[in-house]
Amino acid sequence: MKASDVTVVGAGPVGLLLASELALQGVRTTVLERLTTQADTIKAQMISGRTYEMLAMRGFGPAIDAASADEATRLAWPVRRSTGHFAGLFKLDGLPLTMLSQQALERILEARALDLGVRIRRGVEVTDLNLDSEYVIGCDGGRSTVRRLAGFDFPGTGPTLTGYQAIADVDGDLPNGWHLTPTGVYASGPLQGRIMLIEYDGPPASREVTRESLEAALRRVSGRDVRITKIHTATSWTDNTRQATTYRRGTVLLAGDAAHVHSPFGGQGLNLGLQDALNLGWKLATGDSALIDTYTTERHPVADRVLRNTLAQVALTRPDPRSRELHSLVSDLLDLPEVKARISAMVQGTDIRYETDCDHPLAGTFVPGLDLSAGKGTTTVLDGLETTVRPDGHISWIGPR
Repeated sequence: MKASDVTVVGAGPVGLLLASELALQGVRTTVLERLTTQADTIKAQMISGRTYEMLAMRGFGPAIDAASADEATRLAWPVRRSTGHFAGLFKLDGLPLTMLSQQALERILEARALDLGVRIRRGVEVTDLNLDSEYVIGCDGGRSTVRRLAGFDFPGTGPTLTGYQAIADVDGDLPNGWHLTPTGVYASGPLQGRIMLIEYDGPPASREVTRESLEAALRRVSGRDVRITKIHTATSWTDNTRQATTYRRGTVLLAGDAAHVHSPFGGQGLNLGLQDALNLGWKLATGDSALIDTYTTERHPVADRVLRNTLAQVALTRPDPRSRELHSLVSDLLDLPEVKARISAMVQGTDIRYETDCDHPLAGTFVPGLDLSAGKGTTTVLDGLETTVRPDGHISWIGPR
């Protein structure tokens, strides 16, 4: 008898949600995390409307709302934003975005996982895949050890820029909003002291950002006489864009950044990974190998589209005349309702439709507003139609009674 049915490597939001999904189906799950405590560096801060609906389906809504409201009060930022952006163009619409730090989300997900009996072991570094479980899932980030040990191909393009994100004390005039400059891009807000900047000819990104290096980069990009007196938290990133050719090799699977990496343009990475977990969890719980294979079939094209649209956003913000003209043209196009709707749905993932054997236009789409946690009884989804809804909230079949 194995100690666990599934070992999840990585206790970030993707790994914790996946562990909860598995435990919800009665799967014995262990999470291994290299770090001894939760990382406090600034990370993702937005939950898309579609991801929020999916998490609410599992009962996370009240906890997310409470944590978001608490952070909004303490940090003086909005609970929700009514619009997302494409290449810094805040013209998108659709479902509202929920503002919540990744650390707060991780605490919510960890509490649920523990309540469901998931075993979480911190301070454990994986050095081989001879683990005491039937399946191993790599949710250990862009530099995934699981991906490397299992021999997954991870093709793509290397970095062409250096990005920084920080919360810092800044002296000087630094206006809020996104700003394209002759040397890059910088943004300030909505959180007091939050800075994002991009250098297209800057030094390679390192894992450490110092006060001096961040101040120098901010002065170069903004062209303003500003000083950084203190860094509260900071990180660097690039537009390294890669995707595993498959998400499964035998009993080893990948999810989240372990399966795909890209620039953070549009705030899509966290949401992409959480939806990976929701897609994989119920399939893995069945033990049906053919069904587990559909995880790659369904999720690989979704990530591929995110990679391509983030590359496009990087190209639109480059500090050269051609890119700036294209940026202006896209800005004009986003004023057209049809274009705005198409791009908004792409960035938020509300137009995702998985292939099914049913030709009804709603088959394969997500049905919001369902409470699928009860496990018994019936729910009327579409009156007059017989509807089968998967555990992840997507319609698998729909037709007349």
